[in-house]
Amino acid sequence: MGKKLNRTAGKVRIEALQHQRKERISKAGLLLERWGQQDRMPVTGELELSEVDPEFIEDQMTAEVLSSLTAEKMRIVRQHWSAGHSAAEIAEMEDQPRNEIRQVLGFVVEQIADKVLK
Repeated sequence: MGKKLNRTAGKVRIEALQHQRKERISKAGLLLERWGQQDRMPVTGELELSEVDPEFIEDQMTAEVLSSLTAEKMRIVRQHWSAGHSAAEIAEMEDQPRNEIRQVLGFVVEQIADKVLK
C-alpha cells in the first residue's frame, strides 16, 4: 500500500508542477502582450505608477529580459508582439524558416516565465 501511495503522491506533485508551469507560460504571454502594447503606444501623461505595484515591477523585469536579447531576436519579438505579425508572416519577411521564428518566440516566452515569474 505504501508504494502505491508514494506513486500517487509523486504523480500529484508532478501534475501540480506542470500546472504551475503552464500558468507561468500563459502569464508570460500576457506580459509580452502588455509590453507590445506599450511599445506601440508609449504611455504619455502623468500616471501614478508605484514602484511597489506588481504590474510595474513585472513590466520593468520584462523590459530587462528583452533588453538582453540579440538585435535579431528583438526584431522578431517586436514584429510579433508590437506589430502583431504571425510567425509565418515574420518568417516570410525575415526570409527564415517558420520553425526558427517559432523557436525564438518560444525561447522568449520561456525566458520571461523563468526570470520574471519564478
